[in-house]
Amino acid sequence: MGVIRLIQDLMKHRRSIRKFKKNKFAIEKLCSIVNAGLLAPSGADQSPYAVIIINDEQLKIEIRQECELADKYFHTDSPRWLKEWFAKKNITPEKLFLTDAPFLIIVAGNTTMPYWLESTWIAITYIVLTAEEEGLCTLTYTPGRMDFLVPLLDLPKEYNPVVIIPIGYPDEYPIKSENEKENKIFFNKFGETNPTRLS
Repeated sequence: MGVIRLIQDLMKHRRSIRKFKKNKFAIEKLCSIVNAGLLAPSGADQSPYAVIIINDEQLKIEIRQECELADKYFHTDSPRWLKEWFAKKNITPEKLFLTDAPFLIIVAGNTTMPYWLESTWIAITYIVLTAEEEGLCTLTYTPGRMDFLVPLLDLPKEYNPVVIIPIGYPDEYPIKSENEKENKIFFNKFGETNPTRLS
C-alpha cells in the first residue's frame, strides 16, 4: 500500500469519538503520537505551540466542570440550526469524554509568533492522524471558552489554548457523516466546476 493511500485511508476512517473506554495505554505510544505533531510545517519554522498531556484525574474533573459550564452557555446562545444539529447528534453540555478518556492532549499556541494559529492546527492534524494510525480515537474539542485553562495549567500569558483532544479506545462506532461534499472544488474561479479548462 502506498503512503498516499495509507494517509487517505486514515482520513476516511477517522471518526470524532465522544464515548471512550477507560482502558489505559502505554505512555510511550502517546508520546510518539504527540511527537508527530512536532513534525508539522509551521510559519517561519517556529513551531509556535506547546502540548500538555493530562492524566491527573482531579485535573480532568476540573477541566470537565469548566467546559460543561462554558458549553451550557454556548448551547443556549447558539443559532437555531446549530441547536438542531446538537439535538440530532445527541450532543449536550455534558462532557463525559473529558474524564472517561485516559488522557487529554491540550494544544496551546504562542500568539506572539507569526502564523501561530494556522501552524498549531496543522500540528493538531498530524497528532489526530497519527493517533488513528496507532488504533486510537480522538475528538478535536473546542469548548465555548478555554481561557480557564491558562491559570489551571500555568500557561505563559502569550499562549492561547486552541483545542482539547481526549484520546483513547472508542466505546462507540459512529457512522461517518455523509454531508454534501460536492460543489466544494472549483477551477480558476469560485463556482467554476469544469476541469477541462485546465488542459
